Amino acid sequence: MSRLRLKADVRAHVSLFLFVAILIIPNISSAQTTRRAATLSALDAHPVYFHGEEVVLVVDAETEEVLTWLVDGTIRVLALDLPPLSNGSHTERLEIIGTFYDVGRLQDSDLRLRDLPIRRISERLLNKVWPSIGELPIIVVSSSKQASETNVATLRSIALAPKQYDRHGVTVRGRFRGRNLYGDMPEAPEESRWDFILRSADASIWVVGLEPKGDNFSLDVLARADTSRWLEVTGQVRIKESMTLIEAGSLKLAEPGLVVIPKDKRTPLLLPPPEVIFSAPLEDDINVPRKVTVRVQFSRDMDADSFEGNIRISYAEIEEPSSPVDLIDFEVTYRGRNRSLEIRPVNSLGRFRSVQVELLDSITANDGKPLVPWSLTFITGD
Repeated sequence: MSRLRLKADVRAHVSLFLFVAILIIPNISSAQTTRRAATLSALDAHPVYFHGEEVVLVVDAETEEVLTWLVDGTIRVLALDLPPLSNGSHTERLEIIGTFYDVGRLQDSDLRLRDLPIRRISERLLNKVWPSIGELPIIVVSSSKQASETNVATLRSIALAPKQYDRHGVTVRGRFRGRNLYGDMPEAPEESRWDFILRSADASIWVVGLEPKGDNFSLDVLARADTSRWLEVTGQVRIKESMTLIEAGSLKLAEPGLVVIPKDKRTPLLLPPPEVIFSAPLEDDINVPRKVTVRVQFSRDMDADSFEGNIRISYAEIEEPSSPVDLIDFEVTYRGRNRSLEIRPVNSLGRFRSVQVELLDSITANDGKPLVPWSLTFITGD
């Protein structure tokens, strides 16, 4: 069998995080939803991160013939399963909940697109039977309503309509989530080592400018144990490319807020099985360097210990490796902060060989749900 050398310090660090989280973080997390408040700008900038995720948007919807588009400037995302706009209008401001897909990342047989006219839409818009990556972003709508007007700044209203609050002073409350310890956001502002995320219900925003400490509290942006705390932040909203930031002027501890999700928006508490959402190299890549590091990103936080003994690398022409010599020796590192796994062969791979990487279903998320089995095949170069 292949020897798996998961670095002891990384394993211990991740295991400690999970242990502390289970013991210390109160059950208020059960009120959290996996839905993400987003903007079209964020979906456009980070399609891999949002691919397959449930999102909520406040956005302009425009009807063109039989298709409805969600529009923000030059960014356009096709909305499917969206009821006709009210009163026969061609433009309406809506709050929409749905699942985002970059269709080109899926196979035409994918059950998630069953009964959707993707082929007809692709032929009409792109003149081909199936789109390539990035050519056809869609949102499959599960619910919609007219967007309500509000001037009250909450974490959620800012995350959904950041342009409305840009350069405005606000005071908001939310749960401290550290430096993206739970993968709430697709990227970090990298303005200082103290940047942290504040979250409430389905909305998350980066807070910059101040270290998270004050009278009688000092929070560590790398410690999940501190994510049981709530903060009140006063500062100025700022938009940085596709990110919404709050430039903090003052911080103080706050009482936990009760997150109530209306029944028509409630998501099941049972989380879906973890999946691989990205890999490098890609499937069927050729001329891959013989000293390649395979990188894999997951849709959920993973149990770092479950990787041991459940990864296999072999030359693909060997259908069933029958002895240790048939397998490729490797070591791995799991980086919990961005849910990524690095797999490094100990020795250079063979020239012009077909290599298969397999992640077995004994690998689990941190709630014990097994990984959807996944494999990757690529061909090395000289």
